[in-house]
Amino acid sequence: MSLLEVRELAAGYGRLQVLWDVSLAVEPKQIVALVGANGAGKTTLLRAISGMIPTRSGSITFNGREIGGASIEAIVDLGISHVPEGRRLFSGLTVRENLLLGGWRRRNSDLGPVLELFPVLRERLRQVAATLSGGEQQMCAIARGLMGKPELLMIDELSLGLAPKLVDEIVARLPDIARAGSAVLLVEQDIDAALSVSQYAYVLETGRIAKHGPSAVLLADATIQESYLGLKTT
Repeated sequence: MSLLEVRELAAGYGRLQVLWDVSLAVEPKQIVALVGANGAGKTTLLRAISGMIPTRSGSITFNGREIGGASIEAIVDLGISHVPEGRRLFSGLTVRENLLLGGWRRRNSDLGPVLELFPVLRERLRQVAATLSGGEQQMCAIARGLMGKPELLMIDELSLGLAPKLVDEIVARLPDIARAGSAVLLVEQDIDAALSVSQYAYVLETGRIAKHGPSAVLLADATIQESYLGLKTT
């Protein structure tokens, strides 16, 4: 049984349908990439999984339990954490306060594991989140998600607004997160980085899954190289 299974999902906003018959799966401790251009529906899919928007048809199961229509709180309690696009930290609170809020529903106040993963946060615990650099804010947002002890961590646009060196530094932590017990569903426009770190990937185009397969296979795919990486294969 997959940890997360999305089957023929349709979702959108009001009269606007964004997702059409989307299916994907994430296995325990696996890193799965969801890639595609702006407006493809990647963020909408994460919002549907985490209960932020209603689904129209199809199913979402987590550990064999249907979660379509469940409340955000119930989904968090089941073991799904969502790191939203733009980080969305509590900007007026300190790093420590942000992290503790991430663990509140799980009654987890042990900062040790996330500070070991992102050591720079140890030096910033008393610093107000709004004063952190972009990379530090992203580390704090991921760490806050991990404080909920999720079985699935969903990260939306990890690289947004960050220098490539910082992106590489944060992406390099994802295998450690997976090995520690949290599968990762990574939404990312930097397709090279996403396919390099993940085991399996899905390409979303205009609300539909256009391609999927092992990440190494997609990274070598001529269409992917030309359309997303700007490489000429002929």
